Amino acid sequence: MISLNQLKTFMAVVKYGSFTRAARELNHTQPAVSGHVASLEKELGAKLFVRTGKNIVLTDEGRVLSRAGEEVLARLDALGKELAGLKELRGGTITLGASKIVGVYVLPKLLMRFREKFPEIEIQLRIHSAHTVIEQLDENAYDLAIVAEGIPVTSRNVSFKVIGEEPLVIVAPPEHPLARRGTITVTEACREPFILSGSETASARSLRRQLEDLGIQLRSTVEMDDAGAIKHAVEEGAGLAVLTRCVVERELREGRLVELQMENWRPSRRLLMLWRDDRPFSRNTEAFIRFLYGCLKRRGAEPQHPREGFPD
Repeated sequence: MISLNQLKTFMAVVKYGSFTRAARELNHTQPAVSGHVASLEKELGAKLFVRTGKNIVLTDEGRVLSRAGEEVLARLDALGKELAGLKELRGGTITLGASKIVGVYVLPKLLMRFREKFPEIEIQLRIHSAHTVIEQLDENAYDLAIVAEGIPVTSRNVSFKVIGEEPLVIVAPPEHPLARRGTITVTEACREPFILSGSETASARSLRRQLEDLGIQLRSTVEMDDAGAIKHAVEEGAGLAVLTRCVVERELREGRLVELQMENWRPSRRLLMLWRDDRPFSRNTEAFIRFLYGCLKRRGAEPQHPREGFPD
């Protein structure tokens, strides 16, 4: 088997065109350099150089090995720089899974800020339903996953921590009779038609639990699985909806939707960070976790380690 030392010696002879010069640059003796090349030729069963007077010339086999040697040494050099970059958080990749609302409405701004701080770290974000993300995380598809609560985590391989909350809001079109008042009572909420998420989505499960605690049963006229479609349906006057605030921030700001307050109800959804227990965090992933926690944390001290100290 070719050794790295043999390959480096051979490439030095090719570069300098001389055994003597290669020996000097490598701080070896000339017999040592000649011995490395001879053992390499024996290993390969091929002559690598021929002498023409005082010069040495590569054989066809030598040219093939020279091209391959350049690629191998360049890759080793790049590998060394990549590993050094990881130690200094200057390279590498983080693969994230995210549920739909988190991936579309929460993470993009945060990822831009993270890239400003660590521009050489590549982020690969995959967006699916919360159920699919948890399944794929269990299959080791991600370094980390961020989802909104609603789907239970049943795998023994997967752990999770609460890292923040996103408020929910009741929204109506501006021409709705309740929009001018800006409030809605429990009785009115039970009477008004609502556009709700599909009954088996994480959003629907989370909202249903909160409403049951208040004794509220919303009347659904339409079910949709996409938050963007729901808010557009509300704009068209198809009914009211309960959506994560980040989904409707622009519409509320532009006056295309109006928030309705309900007395004694300030709904929210918790954001969960999930990971496989048997998969150690890279330094990049740890840096991202601390960054994420700093952006989304509720009141409390910053954890000493990403797997410890997050609020439950």
